[in-house]
Amino acid sequence: MDKKVKILDEKICLSTAAMCEVFNIDKSTLKRWGDDGCPKTARGWWPLAEVLRWRGLVSAGGIQTEKDVERLSLQEQKLYYEAKYKQAQSEAAEFKNAIQRGEYILKDDIIAELQRFFIVLKRSMLGYSRRIATELAGYVDSVTARRIEKMITELTLDALEQISIDGVYKPSKKKRKN
Repeated sequence: MDKKVKILDEKICLSTAAMCEVFNIDKSTLKRWGDDGCPKTARGWWPLAEVLRWRGLVSAGGIQTEKDVERLSLQEQKLYYEAKYKQAQSEAAEFKNAIQRGEYILKDDIIAELQRFFIVLKRSMLGYSRRIATELAGYVDSVTARRIEKMITELTLDALEQISIDGVYKPSKKKRKN
């Protein structure tokens, strides 16, 4: 059984097979990485921390701003931006999966549902002034019942206007007849 981990030059190193296992890649891909400048301690041995930094998966505490990225070599910049791109792709895929699981709702769906809700609410609220006036007609004269119906309708429309505007609501100043 071959060893997968070794300490070389005071660095934790993985064998080629172990490195391929860790990154889930083929040996030819690892060879190509080596040709592109991936750190290698000895034949068949790869320093794990340095390879992770080289791949842009672990920062050496040095990449904090865009200026830090500009100081990197072109190869390192390419790896850094590839890692950022893959991270963004991963986040986008996770977001898409969350939508499919029903954790998020599309904005258009919410707007359509709220519009339907507020139409039903408006119709219901505007209908109860007539109903109250009909009930009161047996207790008061018809002019008073219509005045009460009108007052309830105005208050209802005012309330609906309050919930339909953005910002702070300022009621309109209507002259009241006595």
